[in-house]
Amino acid sequence: MSPSTWRESGFLVRPAEPPDAAAAAAVLREAYGGDLDGCPAAAEAADAERLAVLIQTGSTVLVAEDAGAIAGVVAWHHEDGSAVIDFLASVRPRAGRALLRTVERRAQDRGLRLARIAVVEGSRAEAAFAFWGYTPVARRSDGPRPLLVLERRLPLLTVREVRRSDAEALAALTGRDPWFFAALAPPGWYAAADGERVVGAVWAERRGSSWQVGGPLLLEAYRGRGLEVWMLERAAQYAAMHGAQHIRAAASPLLTPLARDLEDRGWRREGDAFVRDLLAFPPRLETLV
Repeated sequence: MSPSTWRESGFLVRPAEPPDAAAAAAVLREAYGGDLDGCPAAAEAADAERLAVLIQTGSTVLVAEDAGAIAGVVAWHHEDGSAVIDFLASVRPRAGRALLRTVERRAQDRGLRLARIAVVEGSRAEAAFAFWGYTPVARRSDGPRPLLVLERRLPLLTVREVRRSDAEALAALTGRDPWFFAALAPPGWYAAADGERVVGAVWAERRGSSWQVGGPLLLEAYRGRGLEVWMLERAAQYAAMHGAQHIRAAASPLLTPLARDLEDRGWRREGDAFVRDLLAFPPRLETLV
């Protein structure tokens, strides 16, 4: 699977391409049932030619596929620190949810903290977004039908020191006994967290006179999103604080596709590992959130 495609709730979610325009526009027309008055963006995109232009001009339009058939479409952009969903439509159960969660994850990766959409007040869309955790923050009456603006605060992606309360999640990721984490909260260990949920682990450990990165380990849905680089930075930071001059990380399948990003931070490929001179390339703390 390429970095631009994702699996979510059984659907393949990917950027829309011009040949998708006719099928995606048909999804919009079917989902809205001809009632497009409350969403000008959807009304425009329900025309296949206009949707093709949107796709070709770089608008962020995603489609959800099931067995090669387009089951949903979403368009979104970001402004003022928020992900703004222009329209979302689906014709199969869970396709809309798959698209929405993909947008939310892409927004998280950009450091956005809010997702927002305007829906017709009293519509099925209002009920669906309420079920998905969106709450009304404003009412608009600038169109033919009153609209509610709904928002959801997105959990913050962080790479932080492990806590004793992370023991079960870390044990599941690493295969170690939960006691190791619950009793020790071991130094040099960091958890990647989506809000309060632990989704990954990395650690720095001394092996004789050298330092080694353990991991990173990540749940599949969080791979390839840049967390790996944050995680290595944390491990390098810990090693540097404890006198390390060099550190090695195995060139795992998680890290190999990120070679260019790692090189930008001072890692160089040596055989089956990435190596970093911590004196010449000290950890860049500003990259960590």
